[in-house]
Amino acid sequence: MPDKNTIKRIIDGDSKTLVAEAERLGNQLKENGLTTSQIRNVFGSVKKMEMKGFNADELRLLKPKLAYAASRPGAKPGTKTLRSVLSDAIDCVGDGEDNFLNFCNFFEAILAYHRAAGGK
Repeated sequence: MPDKNTIKRIIDGDSKTLVAEAERLGNQLKENGLTTSQIRNVFGSVKKMEMKGFNADELRLLKPKLAYAASRPGAKPGTKTLRSVLSDAIDCVGDGEDNFLNFCNFFEAILAYHRAAGGK
């Protein structure tokens, strides 16, 4: 799991770090049993925000959704890992629209690598 400084670099636009960490996380989340259905609701919310425009308050409200997904009965360890990483990333976005787009790219890359690793 990346530390907060690494996540900050990703959200600030370091695409090389974004790709490397997303690949590592995607593989780790697959190994920890994460399924795409467990996070589809949260990812859908992010995509809606991306389409209609950035709203910092709306983004911050994703943290409770992540907490709920991670605390549901039967939640896999991967769900808790993803919650931790994305919550830290949300904190790094602040009010910057460019940072939000980097967050979206990071989340999407994690899911892509998760799927490429054989995640269902």
